[in-house]
Amino acid sequence: MPTILVVDDHEEIREALAEILGEEGHRVLQAVDGIDALRVVAESEPDVILLDIAMPGMDGLETLSRLKNQPESTNLPVIMVTAQGDRQNMVRAVQLGVRDYITKPWEPGEVEMCVNWAIKAAGVSTVSRRHEPPMLAQSA
Repeated sequence: MPTILVVDDHEEIREALAEILGEEGHRVLQAVDGIDALRVVAESEPDVILLDIAMPGMDGLETLSRLKNQPESTNLPVIMVTAQGDRQNMVRAVQLGVRDYITKPWEPGEVEMCVNWAIKAAGVSTVSRRHEPPMLAQSA
């Protein structure tokens, strides 16, 4: 099961995205800002990141820049999910290596489509990374 990191300073947005992605069968992690996102990426190695632009402290574009400049996350697919749909931010995000760009409010099915496309394009396995032994049937 792919792991998706949702980074947004608004809890209701993180929860809405977590619900959508959870229903798709993804494991969802959350971060409240760019600094928190960098920590989660280092600890958990997500397969895709959904990243807001406007956040206090380190904004999404600075976070994206730092992710793309670290060897362990340079190829990590990042999708911007932001209310800032102006051309200047879109161009900057593309220059920094963003995979896709979703503007809030998103259309039904849009998040799922973009995330699933990013997973497929990155060649991420849809099988869980955890190595748990299979459940053995209990005899009665």
